[in-house]
Amino acid sequence: MTGDSQRRAAALLEVLGVYLAGPIAMYGLRRWIGLSLTNPLNNLTVNVSSADLVTASGQLFMLLVFGNAGYFILAGPLNWWYRRRGPAGYGLTKAGHDWTMLILAGLGAACFFEWPVVSVGLLNLIHPGPTVPWREALFAMSWRRWQFWLFSGVLSWAGAPFFEELFYRGYCQRRLAEDWGDGPAVFGAACLFTFSHGQYLRLDAYNLGMIIGLLLSAIGFGLVFAWTRSLIPSMIAHAVFDIPLTPIGQGLLLAGLIIGAIAVRRRAVFTIKQIVSRDSTTACIALGILAAAYAVLASLLETPIYLLSIGILALAVFLEVKDRRANRAENYVSVSS
Repeated sequence: MTGDSQRRAAALLEVLGVYLAGPIAMYGLRRWIGLSLTNPLNNLTVNVSSADLVTASGQLFMLLVFGNAGYFILAGPLNWWYRRRGPAGYGLTKAGHDWTMLILAGLGAACFFEWPVVSVGLLNLIHPGPTVPWREALFAMSWRRWQFWLFSGVLSWAGAPFFEELFYRGYCQRRLAEDWGDGPAVFGAACLFTFSHGQYLRLDAYNLGMIIGLLLSAIGFGLVFAWTRSLIPSMIAHAVFDIPLTPIGQGLLLAGLIIGAIAVRRRAVFTIKQIVSRDSTTACIALGILAAAYAVLASLLETPIYLLSIGILALAVFLEVKDRRANRAENYVSVSS
């Protein structure tokens, strides 16, 4: 295995290992501190009181924090080892841009990449298909109270964009980009993100549309992150399609996105070519397929795959240590001669 191939393998194995070992680390952390968490979605009904929604928001927030803590228990030390430290190591900075530029970049990404998933969401609002009970309850309850918006914010348009972008773009994409380049990293992280949504892995028109829409949106999140080096635009873009809306509101949003997509199309196409053209198209496709297959396999097999994740991580670290030793040896020979 050549040096470049070894580094690519190490990066991919590390990301896949952290992706699967994160839940194990989370479970260990919860057992260690003796924490018992309740999933409020299991008991959510259309008649839930405002006080219960506040309580459910707190429970959901704790689930999000500890659900993602496992990933960063592993990714944090690895990032430190790679000298990616502090908020900048995950893209949690403005990266030298002003707020206006970052907000416009996020909205531009939303316009160009999210109209397909918003279209599917609108069709589902007009002709609802079968869904899980908590989702039916969420859309049927009263929205005219701040407690609803607190709960929906933690559930979707504020909580999910922050935690998911921090992991999938701030860690996964950033790590893959170091050895694969920006283009393949965008597609790899996007496929891992999309196919980790097991609730849409069903063979019907709605779920197929959601998978395609999510994939296009995730590619947009990745491209705007690669372009700006800041997570702020991808979090903004992610939040846009997560805000709960009525059919009329969803229709207005879709119209706005299409108009915006027409307005930003030249800049968007230029940015895509600028980022993806730096890397092999074959590598983009290969890494995307690999990540998608891995996420689907993980959702089907669960426990056996989780047990393998520790070995995958160990192999990734071994390959990286081996590469560093080889580099030190080369530098020593170069200095000596």
